[in-house]
Amino acid sequence: MYNCLSRKYPTTFINPKKLNLDVDLILSRVERDYLREGLKALKYIEENKDIEVINPRRSIEVCQNKYFTYRVLREYMPVSILISPDNFQDVGYLMEDVGLEFPVVVKPSYGGYGDGVLKVEKKEDLKDLLSRHYRKNSNNLIIQEYIPYKHDIRAFVIGNRIVCAMERIPKNDWRANCSLGAETRRFYLESDVEDLVLKCVKRVGAHIVGVDVLIDRENNPYILEMNITPQFRNIMKYSDIPLEILKFIERFYK
Repeated sequence: MYNCLSRKYPTTFINPKKLNLDVDLILSRVERDYLREGLKALKYIEENKDIEVINPRRSIEVCQNKYFTYRVLREYMPVSILISPDNFQDVGYLMEDVGLEFPVVVKPSYGGYGDGVLKVEKKEDLKDLLSRHYRKNSNNLIIQEYIPYKHDIRAFVIGNRIVCAMERIPKNDWRANCSLGAETRRFYLESDVEDLVLKCVKRVGAHIVGVDVLIDRENNPYILEMNITPQFRNIMKYSDIPLEILKFIERFYK
């Protein structure tokens, strides 16, 4: 992204240890591997400097943690529970409390590209999976309601506008991630789904975000994830995303 933008505007990479703040505008893109440092840098900037920030700290904090996203957008998302080293042995009771039934989806709180996302069909398999996971690490997992979907959509939102949406069609996998070989096609959202997407983007406080939407077999929409560092290699087939970002920056800065 930065290479594309720097063709027209000079950009500065923010190092949390040596902040170069001689800038008027920051387009933040805090990856998960540097989340703590990025959030710390943005907190300092937002509290001490008069600099506009596209995708502010709160939006990154909410969107990079899938359970935080769920806490903010609970009524629009599949039912989810957080599993930790302290409560994974009580998973059956936790699922019963919220009405979760098998199959379920298990995924890491932090992650992308479909990595570590599994569909689990039976209680015994889930208990075995959790036991093996927590023997090796202490990372939290999310157990999420499985939605049999008709369409898996990525909507690319810039500002208060959906600039493009594409359907991801799984190939040899139940997951529809492009990184796993899913095919894509341009998709046009119904107005009620557009309204839902934009309402949720506003609630998390994001300016540039990729929103994953599931449409179930009864045409009910669900927000699945909010990607605050969205890739756009595949959606570039249908829209010039870097150009749209530049247009937004011009409007934002003015």
